[in-house]
Order: sequence, then C-alpha cells, then structure tokens
Amino acid sequence: MEKTEPSVISEFPLSIQSAKNLIRDLSENHSTRIKFSKHARERLLERDITLTQVFSVLSSRSSRFFEQPWLTPSGDWAMSLEGIAAGDSIRIPLVLKRLESDPSVLIITVIGL
Repeated sequence: MEKTEPSVISEFPLSIQSAKNLIRDLSENHSTRIKFSKHARERLLERDITLTQVFSVLSSRSSRFFEQPWLTPSGDWAMSLEGIAAGDSIRIPLVLKRLESDPSVLIITVIGL
C-alpha cells in the first residue's frame, strides 16, 4: 500500500523524535511539500550546496538538531537540523508548518559548516 498523504501530528509540545520522523517522511515521500525561501535558494548557490545534499540531511537518521523545535508566534515549529552530505557539514534552519492538517517544511536558509 502506497502512502499518499504525510502523517499529521497533534502533540504539544512537538517532540524531537516526532519532528525528525515528519521531516524524514516529507523529504523521502512528499518532496513537493519541502519549500525553499528566496534567501535559502540564494545561499544554496552562494555556498555551493546542492538540493541533493539538503534532502540527504533532511532524510538522514544520523542528522541531529542544533536547535530543538520551538513554537513561533504564528503557531509553526522552528528548528535547525545539522548533518553531513557529500562530505560537507550542513546546518538547515527550517519551519514545520500546519502539522495538524497539511504538514510542510519551509527551509529558511542553508549554512555550510
């Protein structure tokens, strides 16, 4: 059976494990729900980081949180994920949006470490 919709999360506060599982699911099975801010797209080019590397960090089980999930004033969950892709250490500040109904990820920027 193919999974057509991503999992929704209704827990509060959002746990690290739930956030990581949702980010991994979205990056592996629902990549159209991963959006990049204009700033993130500019930094990808400037820092010579590829989309493949970003998706690798998002889906990797060995990636870790640099900043744990915290609730924004708009009700979304912001965090920073770090990992290694193609030999480069990368930090990805991101926001999980609409967890209860239609989850997606907004990549704020990408940082090569």
